[in-house]
Order: sequence, then C-alpha cells, then structure tokens
Amino acid sequence: MAIVVKRKEGETESSFLYRASKRIQKSGILLEARRNRFHHKTLSKNKVKAKAKHSLAMGKLIRKQLKFGYSPEEAVAMAKRILKGITRK
Repeated sequence: MAIVVKRKEGETESSFLYRASKRIQKSGILLEARRNRFHHKTLSKNKVKAKAKHSLAMGKLIRKQLKFGYSPEEAVAMAKRILKGITRK
C-alpha cells in the first residue's frame, strides 16, 4: 500500500505535513505496522523439538561442568563448544 501525497502549489510546509500525516493516519498503515511490530512466526513441530533437545543437552553439559568446578561462565562456554563439536587439543 503506497500513499502518494503531493504538495499543492503555494502550500506551506507545515500545512503540507499536516495534510500528509492526516492522510497516512486515515489509511491505517500506521495501525497495521504497530499491530505487526512484535509478531513472530510460529515454529514447526520439528524445530520446537530440536530446540527442546538442544536446551536439555545444554543444561546437562552445564551441570556436568559445574560439578567439575568450572565457573558458570566457563561452563556455558564449554557446553557451547562441546555441542558445536569443537574440542581442545
């Protein structure tokens, strides 16, 4: 939806801005944009399951690293590396 508002001959800038803003408000474009601003697409079942599996595996690895005596920041970093398949040499 495109709205074209052209400045009339001899029209001041302030009156043009007023007229253009009124036209935009009446069109409903702003309302629609605000309504859809935070809309997120729903994930498929497979993606939801994959996310759940990942978070469970991550929690398990973090708890394991915390038992070994690593700080929480180190445990999270190590768990991320392990899940990505990056190992130390």
